[in-house]
Amino acid sequence: MATQVPKLSAKRQRLALQAEQRENEELAESGQLNATMSSVLVQFRSGQDDRYLGSTLSLPAGAGQAEMGNIVNQLREASKEKKEDEDDDEIQYTFHVLLPPSPENPSQPTRINITKNLHEDVLISSIAKKLGVSAEDSLTVVFEPQAVFRVRAVHRCSSTMSGHASPILCCSFSPTGQLLATGAGDRTCRLWDMDAEMPLHTLHGHAGWVLCAEWEGRERRLATGGMDGQVWVWDALNPSFPGRKGWGARSGKQVDEEREFQGESGRMSVAERRAARHASPPGHLLRGHTKWITSLAWEPVHKNAHAPRLASSSKDGTVRVWNVEKRMVDFVLGGHTASVNAVRWGGEGALYTASSDRTVKVWNADDGRLIRTLNDHAHWVNTLAISTDYYLRTGPYDPQDVYVKEMLARHRARPEDSAGAEAADREEDRLAQSSALQRYLDATGHETRPELVVSGSDDHTLFLWPPQIGGAAPSPKKPLMRLTGHQKTVNHVSFSPDGRFIASASFDNSVKLWDGRTGKFVANLRGHVASVYRLAWSSDSRMLVSASKDSTLKLWNLRTYKIRIDLPGHDDEVYCVDFVADKVASGGRDRTVKIWRH
Repeated sequence: MATQVPKLSAKRQRLALQAEQRENEELAESGQLNATMSSVLVQFRSGQDDRYLGSTLSLPAGAGQAEMGNIVNQLREASKEKKEDEDDDEIQYTFHVLLPPSPENPSQPTRINITKNLHEDVLISSIAKKLGVSAEDSLTVVFEPQAVFRVRAVHRCSSTMSGHASPILCCSFSPTGQLLATGAGDRTCRLWDMDAEMPLHTLHGHAGWVLCAEWEGRERRLATGGMDGQVWVWDALNPSFPGRKGWGARSGKQVDEEREFQGESGRMSVAERRAARHASPPGHLLRGHTKWITSLAWEPVHKNAHAPRLASSSKDGTVRVWNVEKRMVDFVLGGHTASVNAVRWGGEGALYTASSDRTVKVWNADDGRLIRTLNDHAHWVNTLAISTDYYLRTGPYDPQDVYVKEMLARHRARPEDSAGAEAADREEDRLAQSSALQRYLDATGHETRPELVVSGSDDHTLFLWPPQIGGAAPSPKKPLMRLTGHQKTVNHVSFSPDGRFIASASFDNSVKLWDGRTGKFVANLRGHVASVYRLAWSSDSRMLVSASKDSTLKLWNLRTYKIRIDLPGHDDEVYCVDFVADKVASGGRDRTVKIWRH
């Protein structure tokens, strides 16, 4: 009869487990020491222009982002002396390694992001082992610069602003971040002053929920769309803009401008002047749609700075392009057979539309001609994004320069006579268009990084599409990549301002990051415990904020791909979020607007 070994007691099992853990920690520490002592051959390559920087180097396997960043800056200094690099500043970089293609995707190199060091992230990873990569191989390390300016992370709620009587469905900062527009189920749109974090105006006119709000690139007008099928355009910023009207507080007369009122009835009282300046902006109603408005898009400033047109998509299956100055429709895009869920106005003269008929269509924005139909999705297409969205949205306003202050100063010093005011307007239009065009060309690398489009669908997938205008894409009807991984509907998709990343939000409680140029999967951002509704990027592309059904916002660090700050505070679902400069705005079912700052 065999002798049975008695089972260890619970205490002895616990002690054995602790001893095993200590042994594993010692082995890990010795492994890290060996990593710093061993070396690996590395060749640096720029992710912007694919140029190699210097020759092959031997680096410690324990080298991380900081060490490699110092080496890259030293190599740039050396190349600058040889007139190969004109950039003088030392900046921070992100790094990833390109390994041979995997059997699952033989057409693309395998990408591994470096968050710790070469040894832990690459050499001992399961992917490297699977591909047969070892320390004896030469690695191609791709570096990409982070933004030169840095946005400070928000971590506190600076204001909780009440006023809406129903859930807040949309929020949008103006291009300079001075104003915030929010739309709600109470059929109003409210404007908020971000300097004082106080309510400014309440815009009445819609007969149903206000579903979307979009600022013109020069911040002169705000467009809103509602469940009533109406589009309203508001003169939201400039009290002396032609057509701006207020009501005299004492006389009760409607006035166009202060000088006109003075010409009719002598002088204007201080109270009347203050009332005319702060009265609610007038709105122009654009009729035509028969069902609710799903999305709005303004013509880019670099295409038309003086009188940009507006595109609106609707549940009625059409897209209307409006001449806002004449208050009439230029043309109607009627090629879809179901609801049009999103519209985007590209920087190359194309309109992109996504529909529940499972297609994405590309239109000529000048005459409304259909260019092509992209029909790879298997279900409703809910959301669209363009790689240059940030620059199209902000137009001439660059957070790194003084353009905003100069524009506002010129506006305050506007000549009183009509001829001088018109000349000042023309000069502002010219400067704004020139600045917006330069920013757009910088964003696209002067046509070396063409404008890409990504679409998200109810089929749980995204498609990254090549350039659809001009001869840059050999097969524009075929997607560059099918992005799979989500387990439920994709609600929202957004490119980072620098175009390097795509972020997608889904009903599966997750946010996923993808390479903005190839569509390759980068990281899975998990932390929400309910559906994720909306996303917003910081202007330096270093942070991402997400709004969720779980009543929280989460700020993500894109160097570690982990939660940087959890932002609780809302009492219910958070439906909308926006990020500009160093502040975040959010709104939701609890009917409050919250402003988050550093």
